[in-house]
Amino acid sequence: MSFINKRDLYGNNYNACALCEYQREVKLIKRLINISEKAVEKKSGIYTWSYEGICHSFAKTIVDYSKMAYDNVLLGHYHAVKMINRAILENLVCLDIIVNNDELWKYYWVHSYRNTIYKRNRTPNQSDLDTLQKLYKDLDISEEFFVKQEGRKKAYIKEPYGWTYKINENKQFTFENICKLIGEEGSVEYHGFQMLSDYSHGTSFYMKMHSSVFVGDMMTMFIDMYINLYRMVTIYCWDSVEEDFDDVTDELEYIFHRFIEYEEKIYNND
Repeated sequence: MSFINKRDLYGNNYNACALCEYQREVKLIKRLINISEKAVEKKSGIYTWSYEGICHSFAKTIVDYSKMAYDNVLLGHYHAVKMINRAILENLVCLDIIVNNDELWKYYWVHSYRNTIYKRNRTPNQSDLDTLQKLYKDLDISEEFFVKQEGRKKAYIKEPYGWTYKINENKQFTFENICKLIGEEGSVEYHGFQMLSDYSHGTSFYMKMHSSVFVGDMMTMFIDMYINLYRMVTIYCWDSVEEDFDDVTDELEYIFHRFIEYEEKIYNND
């Protein structure tokens, strides 16, 4: 039984009509999501607050967000797709950092727990604070993480992305800075994040006027979805993905390369 009432959904018929030209891409992206989900679930094991559990949580979130993005593609909500892709990108960078620095999961978990109990500027109850102190002890969290250090305005645990402090040499905790922690990909990731941020903030006049159904915009949307899933798989579950992953990604890359070649030809002729 389906609980989704299609009659109650809002869609953008004008945008959705453009999908008639992209049925191949839509089907391939859906296959890629399904393949990626299977690979992630093969690595789930016992869901615990551990290195494995934290990594699995990030990977599963990326798959779930990709499903949301795909649904919004079908509804013609292309700006929503780009907002979701921005959220995926942020999760992807965090996953990359934790996978490649396996002690950071503890700091992420404590950082996340503290932020949760202090939400909305309320005073946490004593049991929550006791649990937080117990986490410090059980996970062997250094005091330098949760006690303000000399010369700083606040403790690392109170900083956005402060859980990266052990590998963050300049101790600056902007998203731009933590993108640098993943290596050469970092500048590319942050540039993509900047481009997608207009859709999340909704303040760009150009974005408001732009219809997003031009070929370049449509293909960029599919390319972003593909790259995010491909990187998640290669970072986290390359050893559990099935052979059809290569078939789907090869076909998508062929489509994208042809598009890029076409764009370059048009651009060079101008």
